[in-house]
Amino acid sequence: MAVSTATPEAPTTGRPGPGRAGRARSSGWRLLAPALIALALLFVLPLATLVVDSFTEPETGLGNYASLFTDGYTIRVLGRTLLIALIVSVIGLLLAYPYAYAMTLVGPTMRGVLITVVLVPFWTSMLARNFAWLVLLQDGGVVQDLLRPFGLGDVRLLGTSLAVGISMTQVLLPFLVLPMYSAMSQIDSSLVAAGQSLGAPRARAFRRIYLPLSAPGVVAGMSLVFVLSLGFYVTPALLGSNRNAMIAQVINVRAKELLDFGGAGAMGMLLLVVTLVVLGLSRRLAGQNVAVTVAGGQPARAGSTSDRTAPVRPWLRIHTTVVAIILVAPTLVVIPMSFSSAQTFRFPPDGWSLRWYENLFTSPEWTAAILNTLQVGIYTAVIATVLGTMAAFGLARLRPRWRGAVNGFLLSPMIVPHILVALVVFSAFLRLGLNGTLIGIILAHTALALPFVVIAVTARLQGMDARLPGVAASLGAGPVSTLRRVTLPLVLPGVLSGAVLAFVTSLDEVVIALFLQAPGAVTLPVQMFNSVTIQIDPTISAASSLMVVLVSVPILLAQIVGVRRGKRGTR
Repeated sequence: MAVSTATPEAPTTGRPGPGRAGRARSSGWRLLAPALIALALLFVLPLATLVVDSFTEPETGLGNYASLFTDGYTIRVLGRTLLIALIVSVIGLLLAYPYAYAMTLVGPTMRGVLITVVLVPFWTSMLARNFAWLVLLQDGGVVQDLLRPFGLGDVRLLGTSLAVGISMTQVLLPFLVLPMYSAMSQIDSSLVAAGQSLGAPRARAFRRIYLPLSAPGVVAGMSLVFVLSLGFYVTPALLGSNRNAMIAQVINVRAKELLDFGGAGAMGMLLLVVTLVVLGLSRRLAGQNVAVTVAGGQPARAGSTSDRTAPVRPWLRIHTTVVAIILVAPTLVVIPMSFSSAQTFRFPPDGWSLRWYENLFTSPEWTAAILNTLQVGIYTAVIATVLGTMAAFGLARLRPRWRGAVNGFLLSPMIVPHILVALVVFSAFLRLGLNGTLIGIILAHTALALPFVVIAVTARLQGMDARLPGVAASLGAGPVSTLRRVTLPLVLPGVLSGAVLAFVTSLDEVVIALFLQAPGAVTLPVQMFNSVTIQIDPTISAASSLMVVLVSVPILLAQIVGVRRGKRGTR
């Protein structure tokens, strides 16, 4: 009788005994140890060293921090950076909010199209999108041609803060649309109708009911875009100029050219403080973890509104169409440009040729960059997936009071501005002799990609029935057999998604690779960046198309596999 009553209790309650719980927590810390040690060595200790440098280089004291507010230049650059970040957030809100709202009104098929339109630029290489905007905004480009009938054809766009803001807004739009749609899709559409039935005009009912309920998504999206804008380096470097430099460009000059790690570290710490303040306020207002949105997962499908349709007004249709065009425009420019026969950047092409693809796959510089990128991406994906999967399993076994703090530590590279991560890595690796090596780039990319794997696997573990391993154990399966036959098959989609995200993160990363580059350690994004800033090489158009394929195909395959596994699971 004792056996017959004890056996079903495990799957019913899912609660292990005290001894088993203690062993689970102990094994959780052991599983977490490799990831925690890796982040401590690759990120936390270098960050602490940079903080020390900001107080001790070139002399001990607060001189570096005092100069931020007294030299006149730094505070002006910081003010410009904050202003551009705010403008990008506000303009992005005006574009993204109606688009996300339209996604909740249309039917499932059109909603899938609109989500795909958002995810296309999300998957597309950021450097390729910036190159597309460089072509569109250059003198004599498409944008100037469109402005000519209004008497604005001679207005110079490239090299201005306006060009930087336009590109940043387009690049960051998905980070606004996804959290907004995630919040809106959970709003019961009958609430607005109920307000109207009580005599409120449609506009007032929308303003008093719908807007407050969608506010968490708005706060999450705007704060995320604002924080990401603060650390932007590639966009202002390609589309801006030294006269309207942003803080990331100044940090780059101080660190790489002047080797002033004290001054660069002080700037980085100021940027980090602003970032943490914004994220803290937004999390308090939105009531959710904003940083997780960076992982690029699809928004949660909703509840009450996900299967309903409602009339979409003509102005909303027009707005949604315009925003969709803005989202996919760079991709539509990059691919035709890659078949151009011209020696310069010109769109639309005057003639057609495969010469730039031929140069891409025959030039020693470009082929070496491609091989380096694939090598770095594969090694990064493997290491980050192993460490991140172990860490996710370890997190699931910790006490709740420890879980939040450890999870925040694991996600810290995602929260810190990208330019600061590059500065930290560059400063530490310069001392260790890892600068200019592929090993250094792999290690840095691993620290950057690890949070994405943790998020993907943790999400899968949370959706798994925790009683299943206990049931397998009660039927006589050992720990290894349970892991191999029960746990891993259930978690595999999350592991694969994490691996794809880690690979894509490494594949498209340019800022850290720019800091660590050297002959023989140049990745494809760095070669593309140099082909615009150092030499005008149209091969970048073919390379941009290749990046679109390399980034998009793995994610599309992961999506297809996930859909098929989901269909098999419902049969």
